[in-house]
Amino acid sequence: MSTRTWPRFLVLAMALLCALGAFAQQTRAKIPPPDFTREWEADAAGLHQWKAFDVPCVSCKGVKSQVCEHCKDTKFPLCLECDGKKHTTCRTCGGKGTMPDPLVDLACPYCSGSSWYTCEMCNGWGFMKIDSVDTKCGACKQKGLLKCQACNGSRRVETIKVAKKGVGEASAKDLKESLKKLHAAQDALEKFEPDSNPSRSQKALAKALEPVERDLKAIKDMQKMLDEVLKGVNGFGAAYSGFVEHQTQQFLLFKDRTNFLLQHQIRAAEQSLERAEFNESK
Repeated sequence: MSTRTWPRFLVLAMALLCALGAFAQQTRAKIPPPDFTREWEADAAGLHQWKAFDVPCVSCKGVKSQVCEHCKDTKFPLCLECDGKKHTTCRTCGGKGTMPDPLVDLACPYCSGSSWYTCEMCNGWGFMKIDSVDTKCGACKQKGLLKCQACNGSRRVETIKVAKKGVGEASAKDLKESLKKLHAAQDALEKFEPDSNPSRSQKALAKALEPVERDLKAIKDMQKMLDEVLKGVNGFGAAYSGFVEHQTQQFLLFKDRTNFLLQHQIRAAEQSLERAEFNESK
């Protein structure tokens, strides 16, 4: 039977939560790579079968709610995440009380499980100080947050499908092919750097992720959200200084979060491949 490594996984999950939480300030925080080991057990025939997954949430301890991470340290005039109550659904488990099964889904890396994305222009406030005058933010329509389209507000995104199957049930042959696509997308993403022309940058990003967009639903949804975010920045921020930097910042944030998403898929596929090869050899 495989060695139990959940304590380390839980520590890394908390580290990831902290890193993603820092995104509320729109800083480019370093995201620790996923490090989970999905457990299996041998059946009567000696084949490896996945263990039932039931890991209590590391953040809320099963309570399903938590102090609002978006506004707990800041006096935002409006907070869509908690509706001003300072307490809301747990980001880590999405209100389920248990950690996501990494072979099935994961907390959305684009909104850190909050279902909301912080406006780049006003940084969550709904307005900006322009020459010491409060100016209403048009990019988010004074709300401070945008609904996360990557997870469609569900707080979680699905793990990659392999030949239309869940990654944990795919054949060794199909998993090897999927891993080739994942590594190709990851290599292309690492080389991606934003251009001063946002349209050109969007096309380059889409091309880099093309090998996996068919099997990893969050990739297309993420690009829709990036487009909306950029429209807000372009439509409202073009007249202000630092406009190009705002655009570049968004591309880099989406690049980092997508890299984490790909890392998760690769780790899930590698563990599934190990199991599939063992079982098929029997």
